Amino acid sequence: MSHAIYQTRALILKTKNMRESNKLLVLYTERFGLIYVSTQSVRDLKSKMRFHTNTLSLVTVDVVQGRDIWKLTGIHEEYSSITLAGTAWYELLTRMASLIIRFSSGEESNTDVWHDIVRLYDHISVEEPNESIELIFVTRFLYALGYWEGSEPWLLTEYPFSPDMYTQVTESRPLIIKKINGAIQNSQL
Repeated sequence: MSHAIYQTRALILKTKNMRESNKLLVLYTERFGLIYVSTQSVRDLKSKMRFHTNTLSLVTVDVVQGRDIWKLTGIHEEYSSITLAGTAWYELLTRMASLIIRFSSGEESNTDVWHDIVRLYDHISVEEPNESIELIFVTRFLYALGYWEGSEPWLLTEYPFSPDMYTQVTESRPLIIKKINGAIQNSQL
């Protein structure tokens, strides 16, 4: 019996070592949303995939849907998180990954969320992180999932990560943080 192999771009949100040399990956994918992927023998020294399964890396994966869990058959790294280790970007992306895991309900793709993740990774090499970038991402994430009401300019534009938007966010920072906390509390997640 043959199985369909699906190829999709993904962000590795979390990894967990399993047994002798296996790994469980928590991925947010462009095509399927949040999925759990099992990898076999990926931690073996002879494994070609072991260098591409780092947390917070942007990757293209080949996966097969199993009975209970997805299986990894191939992986190609687009952006390695190793270069970010110990930086402010790594901390910001870690908080972002925790938020995505907390609010994603499973295999349900959301193109707005995916495009914001890609836009965020595009800005890593361009500029240093600031609090406005995180606030913009969080508000857009909550807006895409229906937990945020409003018509702020950074919610409605296709390019939210710009100096003009940073200025607007900085000016209303206390109100935005209050609304974010309220939205998270109201979500009961």
